[in-house]
Amino acid sequence: MKAVDYGILIHRSPYSSSSLITTFYTEKNGLQKFIFKGGKKKAHSLLPMAATELTYYGRNKELLSLTEVDPSFPMTFQFNPIKSSIAYFMAEVVQKCVLSGDPDSNVYHLLKKYTFELNENDEVQLFPLQFLIDFSDMLGIMPLRNDLSANVFNIDTGNFQHSLCNELRSFKGESVLLLIQLIEKSTLLSLPKKEVRNESLRIYLNYFSIHIPKFKTLESYEILREILSD
Repeated sequence: MKAVDYGILIHRSPYSSSSLITTFYTEKNGLQKFIFKGGKKKAHSLLPMAATELTYYGRNKELLSLTEVDPSFPMTFQFNPIKSSIAYFMAEVVQKCVLSGDPDSNVYHLLKKYTFELNENDEVQLFPLQFLIDFSDMLGIMPLRNDLSANVFNIDTGNFQHSLCNELRSFKGESVLLLIQLIEKSTLLSLPKKEVRNESLRIYLNYFSIHIPKFKTLESYEILREILSD
């Protein structure tokens, strides 16, 4: 019996000369794999973070059969090299943080929101960092800042504190102030310098690597850092 769900494409890989194995984060079932026979013909629309309506069938929850994929709304970000690199980065983060069999519609709606905003916005220099921060909130690992005067970020404890306890695992300076502003949704008066943006992203990725067991290096990180260097 056919069923319909909505999903954000996280990963795809070849299965045969004409078919694909695809992974979507779906609204109803969370992270879900599908075999998509003949899917290579539609590969141009199956790019990371594409928001889609899925038609499928099957009883094996580990691998369902995808029959149709339609965009949830018109998307052009995949054809912009900067935005497509950001999309690949976000998809790789999700893939390393989320397990199968743990559905959460709130995660789906967050991913769809970011897909829509990536499609619509041209100012994307802070987009990857803001995504990481909002996604960390969804994962339950958002850093705590109980004291509003604390400006040192301890990535081991996930707390903001007053003093450095280990220079390798706690950070201060402009990059941490940027993290605080984004966490607190403060309005930025100007775009921070690229060195500050890059350092903030590096710190927060290190934070993820400590608190998410299978989160290690990202293939997309170096590419992302390069394209956002201007």
